[in-house]
Amino acid sequence: MNRLEKARWRNILRKAAKANRLLKKGYLVFDHYGNRFDGFKFSNGELYQGSKNFKIVWASKDGRWGSALNTSIKKYNSDRFNKWTAVHPKYIKKI
Repeated sequence: MNRLEKARWRNILRKAAKANRLLKKGYLVFDHYGNRFDGFKFSNGELYQGSKNFKIVWASKDGRWGSALNTSIKKYNSDRFNKWTAVHPKYIKKI
């Protein structure tokens, strides 16, 4: 993995860690489609969401899922994470 790919990999891990931190603090996190997000997992060099039986792989260190490592950091963030939102249930008003 060259320096640029390492920088892109670290960027993806930072974004995943931020989403997971917000979930841990009690926030509801919604992805760019408006779907509720349940968190990232990291195993065997893969960053994914879901379970071991059904998973959506976002990126892998070995390059098998290399589209994230071939896209510029700015474009990847704007395409994947700029529309993500987080809401803390504490601030939701009851009807």
